[in-house]
Amino acid sequence: MTEPANHPPSGGVTLSTILVVDDEPFLREILTQVLVGYRVATADNGRIAVDMLRRARYDMVITDLMMPQVDGFTVLRTAKQVDASTDVLVITGYLSAENERHCRELGCLDVMAKPFSVAAVRATVDQCLGHRRAVGAGLRPTPP
Repeated sequence: MTEPANHPPSGGVTLSTILVVDDEPFLREILTQVLVGYRVATADNGRIAVDMLRRARYDMVITDLMMPQVDGFTVLRTAKQVDASTDVLVITGYLSAENERHCRELGCLDVMAKPFSVAAVRATVDQCLGHRRAVGAGLRPTPP
């Protein structure tokens, strides 16, 4: 488990905080590198992620589905219960129509299959959190 990196805000802009949850260390590291410029915290299982979600606020959660102890469905459900405005992106090696439907019913922003495109993950995060910042600032977001 890692807490968000303390990157100083540039130009007075508050950095969005993202929780990355995956039981594979390599994927946590890749996602952390892809998300440079954001405050990133990591959890190596769903149980730790649920605890982190109950202790701190995250703008976005990126989670795997199939993990030991507590699965990604529980992480998604908890994130939305704690703060309904938290966006959740699911990245899974077990993508099925049923899993995707269940994720969307729980309020998931998007579901991606492993292996995933790092460019697609970054674009999804940037679009989502950019929209959130624009709305929070009272601006009209630019359509993609």
